[in-house]
Formats: sequence, C-alpha cells, structure tokens
Amino acid sequence: MQTQAPSISEIFGPAGWQTDRHEVATHLADQMQTHHWHVDDLSWNTLPTLPIPSDGSAVRRLVRFYKSVVKVQTRAEEIAVSIARRLLVYANAENLDLPFRRALGSLLNDEASHVASMLKLEMLTNAAYPDVSPRKDESPLFAALMPAIEQLEPAVLAIFMASYEASVAIRSYQEQQTYRMPSILAEMGAHAAEDDGRHAKTLRIIAHEFLQLFRSRYGDDDRGTSHEWRSKVLEPFSRYWTLMPAHEYYLAGSDPRQLSHVRQLVDHDIAIMRRILNFLGVSAEAQEYAKVAAIADMLPKRSA
Repeated sequence: MQTQAPSISEIFGPAGWQTDRHEVATHLADQMQTHHWHVDDLSWNTLPTLPIPSDGSAVRRLVRFYKSVVKVQTRAEEIAVSIARRLLVYANAENLDLPFRRALGSLLNDEASHVASMLKLEMLTNAAYPDVSPRKDESPLFAALMPAIEQLEPAVLAIFMASYEASVAIRSYQEQQTYRMPSILAEMGAHAAEDDGRHAKTLRIIAHEFLQLFRSRYGDDDRGTSHEWRSKVLEPFSRYWTLMPAHEYYLAGSDPRQLSHVRQLVDHDIAIMRRILNFLGVSAEAQEYAKVAAIADMLPKRSA
C-alpha cells in the first residue's frame, strides 16, 4: 500500500515557489479551470461502475466493500463542498483580492463535480446491486465536523481541508487506481487525485490570507498563548484534528492489511499538517498546544 505518493513536495511545490501568492492563486485557478471535468466526461457507457469480476467467488463481499468506499467518499466530497462554499462566503465578506476568490470559486466548481459524480455512481451501484448495502456507520470526524463548518474560523477550515486533501483524499483516490480491473470508480479516482493536489496548494494559500487577517485583528502571538488564539484557532483545530486516528481506523474498517498501516498513515497526516503550519508561520509552541504530533500517541503501542 502506497501512503505517500505523490510526495509532500509534489503536492505543495518547492519552498520558493509561492513567493507571490497572487500569482500562485491565479496560476492555480487557471489550472483548475483548464483541467476541470464534468460528470459526463466519465466513461459511463463503456466501463463497469465497480471493479467486480463477473466470475468472482466473493461478489457480495466485494460489492459491499466498494459501495462503502463510494458512500464514504460521497460524504467526504459533500463536506469539501460545504467548506469550500463557506470559505468563498468568508472571502467575499472580507473582500479578499480577486485572485484568491477566483481560486476558491474554481475549487468549489471542482468539488461540486466530485459530488455529482459520486452521487451518480451511488445511484447506479444501488440499481445494479440493490440487495447489498454499504456499511452504515459514519466516521466520527465527519459526524463532528459537518455541523461545525458554519461556526469555525475560516483559517481553521482552510488549514484542515488543505491537510485532508493532501493526505487522506489523494491517498484514497490513488488506492482506487490500483484495483485490478478498469471501472468508473478508478477513472474518477485518477481525476480527483490530480484535482486534490491543486486543491491542497490553493487551500494553503487561502489559509495564509485568512490567518493574516486573524493576526491583524488579534495579534501575532507567535506562541499561541492568547485567549483569542486558543479559543478561536488552536482549540477548535485540535478538537477535530484529534479525531484523525479514529478516522483512519474507520477508513481501514475490518481489513487487517489496512489496519496494519494506520500508524504509518497517521504519521503521514502529521507530516502534511506540520508542513502546512510551518508554511503559515504557526510556532512550535502553538503546534504543541494544538496536539499536532500528539495524535500519534493516541494509537495503540507497537508490540515488542
């Protein structure tokens, strides 16, 4: 199982690449619009929806697994749309410069296509396999985050979504491309993984702009010790960030192979988040307060 492809540098670009954030936002908006795809661009008439062998001996088990994958990713994309919409509302209210608002609009357009595609895939798989249901439980992260989107600081939303797109989302879509036979699920995964690399870059830039606004109002507070930093940014961030191990276990389900990789995946999540927060100038003390690295301590200890 590959857990770090593309690399962090491939996702975010070299350190000196983002010196002029207006130019970068314009470039990313252009790229998102150039590579935007619609539901009807997928091969609905020539590929099976799911990679289910016609002569397989475990069809029902495979269908349940893949329908569960589709259900989880539909929910993730719905949350991504909700966050992107909310960030655009904030950006308009704060009158962020047009390159940043245009980049957010392009990102929202992409995420809407992801949702539309996943919903069509759900509809077709339900019609093809009506007697097989996906898993019914929901990720504790999704259950907690979705109702909070309207109340969270935009910097927190952008930071969290940038990290998720760069780690969990890209990893999940790349995993779909390793399935043994072609399918709509894999075809969409190829498109979405490429999209999410651009989204992660965009969201990191947007997080910088919103964090700068926050600093202008509440002070820089490099160590994150003020009441405003703790109550508005660090504690809300930590509330959802500490659910990442549970989310990784949720994604792994009951698959022993997947479960054996959870520690590696959480380490990767931490590396991504640290890269984002370091770029944003969030101090080591503030990161410690927000438990950025401490989520690794929530995992079961390795046996000797």
